[in-house]
Amino acid sequence: MAEHEHEFEGHEEELEAPKDSLWRDEHEMEKSANIVYFLTLGIVSGLILREINKKTKFPYSPMILSLGILLGLLQKSLGYVGESASILSKMHPHLIVFVFVPVLLFESAFNCDWYTFKYQMVNILLLAGPGCGWGAILLGAIFKMVLRYDDNDMTWYQAFTLGSVLSATDPVAVVALLKELGASLAFNHLIEGEALLNDGVAMVFFIFFNKFSKAASGKGEAVTASQVVLNFVRNSLVGPALGLVLGILAALWTKRILGDDIEVTWLTFVFTYLTFYWAEFCFFKTSGLLAVVGLGLFWSAFGKTRIRSSVEHSVHTVWGFVQYSCDTLIFLLVGIIVGTQVIEETFIHKSDYIRMIVFYFFMILARFIMILTFWPFLRCFGYPISKSEFIVLVYGGLRGALGLTLSLMVGCDEELPARFRHLSVFYGAGMAAITNLINGTTCKALVQYLEMIENPVVKKKVYKKYLEELIVNSQDKMRELESDQFYSMADWNQVNQLIGQPKFIEKIEKLETEIKYMLGSNKVQTSSSNLYEGLTDQEIFGEVRYRIYRILKGLYYDKFEYGLCEEDTVRLLVESSDIGLDHTKAILNIWDQLYKNFLNFSSVNFFFKVKEMPLIGPFARDYMIKHLGFVYDVTTTFLSCATEAFHLTGSFPMSKDAIRVVMEELNKEIEKAEGYLGILNDTFPEIVRAIQTKRASHSILTHQRHYLDDTQQNGLVDEKEYQLLKKEINTRLVDLENHQFDMVLPSFHVLAMEFPIFSGLVSTDLDNIIKSAYEKKFGPDEIIYEQGMTCQNIYIVSKGNVVDEFPGGTIRKGLGTLITYTNLIGDGTCMSTAKTTADSLLYSLNLKILKDLMSKNPDFEFKIYINSLEYLRKMFENQAGPLANVEIKRLLDFLRTKSKLKKFTANQKCDFIFGGYLFRGELKDINNLVYSQYTYIPPQDTECLVTKDCQCLTFEDSVDSFNNQMLKQLDLDPHKDQQIQERYSQIKRTSMMEKSKQN
Repeated sequence: MAEHEHEFEGHEEELEAPKDSLWRDEHEMEKSANIVYFLTLGIVSGLILREINKKTKFPYSPMILSLGILLGLLQKSLGYVGESASILSKMHPHLIVFVFVPVLLFESAFNCDWYTFKYQMVNILLLAGPGCGWGAILLGAIFKMVLRYDDNDMTWYQAFTLGSVLSATDPVAVVALLKELGASLAFNHLIEGEALLNDGVAMVFFIFFNKFSKAASGKGEAVTASQVVLNFVRNSLVGPALGLVLGILAALWTKRILGDDIEVTWLTFVFTYLTFYWAEFCFFKTSGLLAVVGLGLFWSAFGKTRIRSSVEHSVHTVWGFVQYSCDTLIFLLVGIIVGTQVIEETFIHKSDYIRMIVFYFFMILARFIMILTFWPFLRCFGYPISKSEFIVLVYGGLRGALGLTLSLMVGCDEELPARFRHLSVFYGAGMAAITNLINGTTCKALVQYLEMIENPVVKKKVYKKYLEELIVNSQDKMRELESDQFYSMADWNQVNQLIGQPKFIEKIEKLETEIKYMLGSNKVQTSSSNLYEGLTDQEIFGEVRYRIYRILKGLYYDKFEYGLCEEDTVRLLVESSDIGLDHTKAILNIWDQLYKNFLNFSSVNFFFKVKEMPLIGPFARDYMIKHLGFVYDVTTTFLSCATEAFHLTGSFPMSKDAIRVVMEELNKEIEKAEGYLGILNDTFPEIVRAIQTKRASHSILTHQRHYLDDTQQNGLVDEKEYQLLKKEINTRLVDLENHQFDMVLPSFHVLAMEFPIFSGLVSTDLDNIIKSAYEKKFGPDEIIYEQGMTCQNIYIVSKGNVVDEFPGGTIRKGLGTLITYTNLIGDGTCMSTAKTTADSLLYSLNLKILKDLMSKNPDFEFKIYINSLEYLRKMFENQAGPLANVEIKRLLDFLRTKSKLKKFTANQKCDFIFGGYLFRGELKDINNLVYSQYTYIPPQDTECLVTKDCQCLTFEDSVDSFNNQMLKQLDLDPHKDQQIQERYSQIKRTSMMEKSKQN
């Protein structure tokens, strides 16, 4: 015995002896390596299950959860993999919260559709806030009153604590299923938004009830009513507010990062974890989960547009990967913990398993009661919820990662009774497993049984049209490959089978039968190209408006992509289209939606008056530039996009009467915006000048960046030069944001020197223009010149607004524009009537001097003629051909680069291979068709004969092809539907003939 005691003492001395600072436990290192290996295997298993999900459509979350349960049950027979699973099952729950949950919450909030989420916000807050608390109380009551657990098992406060744990929903599988089936975005956001917010709210209630529980048992400090209120406010309000503040800081930082996708991606990760840790531990001791949700929602609303378009794809790709990895690992861990709980639990009685099954049904009943309690409010706010959606909302309240994590926190709290701690983990693990395995897998059948997913006839028609187009495109590709020598021996009949063409034709035939049944017709008009046959006028009006809103969204993003509008602008404009898409049955109301976001001019006028005062002056100037810059940017971007959409709508394959009605609605919106822009120009011309200067600089710098990227991809600039130039351009873009602009109207001398039409003139010619010019003031509604009167002057608008009226319509002109170019190319009489709309200041230019300058300067003359087309195509719209349907900016870009001004004398012959435009004179083509002045000349294969001296533009590319390119880009080719229908009918006949031969 003494000898053994001596040995023991020796070992004790050895253990207590200090070790070298570089010593590491090899056994612990091997354990860590096994865990990493196990997590890697978990991701690989997730990838395999992901492929199974694609093939079988079996929900992913229940599959990965089942795998985890299996690993937990078999861990003792899985060697070091099982050992790693055992270690992970003992992972501290706080570690799960600290590592996984912030990422999942931020990613979910970041990728939500902010407009839909905002519109559903009241309903989401009702369900996630008071709904979560009411649900916790109901679940606690079930434990005490239905399952009959006495105080030795859990007290009332402990029951409410466990109720809080189980009130956190995690409907990942259900949301994925609803997206796959095509449920409305609004309903998806209601379910996902409730889960997003009640994760944090459930934790708040969990903390409160847990404190009450400990206080009641004498193991914690007494809790007063004032403490409850203060703690609730701190956790529920301060957390999201902190997330908002940090979101603003992150957005401002991101705004200064250009072209560095790594830095932007890291910034989003860093601020996600900083927000959580600062909220939870460092400063306010508030809810870190709700702070992360606040951060994510801010980024969804405002931060996305702060991320430059060049790096946005990278950011979303990385976040998608991280979200998938965390989701997989956390469900795997949940499953392992559930499996371990089953085989290792000693505090759970057999009766508890029966009670758990009973509890599952009562838990669904409790959720039904909770939602029914708030049902009157849910019907008043947000999107209306149907009865079918109500049932799915009840049934789809799955329990998952956070609920189990909270139950593990209870299990780790040694101040609580052992029986209650084990019951918490037991019910948390059990409900996570049961709801995912039962509700998650059967929800699809429920949705289909309830016929919740609307599939109206127009959707079926659109899908049928898409399948026909897919078959036609596939056949075109097949014909292309048939002519390739490397595919000369291919079995094309087998190719048809392998690409699924017969299956697609069967689907189309089935859709035709369904459409016939839904329309109640005796015959399906399969030969008709009218996609909207059988629909009411109101449905067609709605579809026209739907297309307009979709086109506008695409054009807004196009402007933003090329730096032609700011991020706040595109956010507001896209949101206005989203609002419109929710109300396609109502007339277009775009401008009023935008105008609600502008302040009235009284505050701006105040800042304008104090802009020169010390101290406050710089802030006033900065405010005016930023606010009015935003207003001007929104207005001009909307006008540009709406005008382009207006010209494109003639290509809709629908009733022309319906298109005409909706176009009148759109035109009224354009007129409202033009009127507001006129007021803006009248009231703040100095600020408008500064705004236009900034926008022009931003647009050119963005163009430089795109050009640099294109040349680098084509190998025209080496990497070193590319990086240096890119850095320089990015620096200038950042400097532009902080540049201080002068808000002083220029003298006419300066204005003339900068006027685009005068660029390139020699100084003597410019001096002659300036010397002959004089200032002229006009009051509101005062006529400047009238149509038919002798024209002696043209004018540059220095302040105010002018409306040019002519039989074909009106054109409004404001600050820094010239009225009118047509007076310079006409016969000496005014071609329109111009009058002011407000007090205006105009500079009068001598017409004779400008005409003399045109005769001796071809470049100046060319600019005058192409700019005059803005007026001429409206004045003579019936003669303008495709020029009438091109947005003016795109048209002028085309004319500057793809046309030439030419003069011909009588009896000369001239070519119009790509078409042209005749300003003066007369000519006829080979078919003796005569073209007179102000007429579009279509492309001609043969030469035309000049019958009267003429002056015209000849195009170097077809305007039709340019217009068709825009139509193709927006999928608006008016003949496309008919061509696809004819081609498909031919392919179908051929396929049926081949099938009959085989039989």
